[in-house]
Amino acid sequence: MEFRAEHPVLQARRDLLRLLLHDRQLLVALTPRLLALSLTFQADEATSEGRRTLAPAVVPSMAEALAVLERRPGPWLLVVGEHLADGAGLDLIRAVRTAGGPHRCLLLLTHNHRVLVRSALADGADAVLLEESIGRTGALVHAVDQVLRGHTFVDPALAVAGGGQRPPGEPEELTGRELEVLQLVARGCSNRAIAEQLQIAPSTARDHVHDILRRLRVRTRAAAAVEGWRRGYCH
Repeated sequence: MEFRAEHPVLQARRDLLRLLLHDRQLLVALTPRLLALSLTFQADEATSEGRRTLAPAVVPSMAEALAVLERRPGPWLLVVGEHLADGAGLDLIRAVRTAGGPHRCLLLLTHNHRVLVRSALADGADAVLLEESIGRTGALVHAVDQVLRGHTFVDPALAVAGGGQRPPGEPEELTGRELEVLQLVARGCSNRAIAEQLQIAPSTARDHVHDILRRLRVRTRAAAAVEGWRRGYCH
């Protein structure tokens, strides 16, 4: 996974993360091979308003993560990899829940495991994200936003497998065909152009767009594109 600061989309996502994580205590528990991910959370120089994002605690193991939580009171936002140096990331989340405290936990999965998604949500993960989504979509930003609002979040790439319940007010998930249509909408395609691309009737394309607006609870195609980017559907 590569994070280039000069890429405008990635830079925008980094800026949103910094804004969301301002004054938040962040604990990143990842194996060394995922260390690049931790760079997306690193503190920058003070902004023009003189504010600074708190630097995260980055550790490779469950033991070190629990030691950090014991030394410094919460609440913490934890970003936990599926595999840690001394065990499973989900075991760390279970231990955090057993110990109590108002912590929020985001689990990164290496693979799309249907059973593991359900288990993670049942055992206390507030968000479950597919590792390959990091850097590829905006799902990480939306996950952090939803978790800090007190909601749960399942990566759209995992949503079908997870089968978790949406929080009140959360937009409905899209079907595979609707995802294809939404990505074309985000590129500025008309209904006729969408029909030609997907080899469907223009009236069918129109109906798909109507259903997408309804499911995402927006009124315009532009708003659907923005919501699609926020949820990681468009990239």
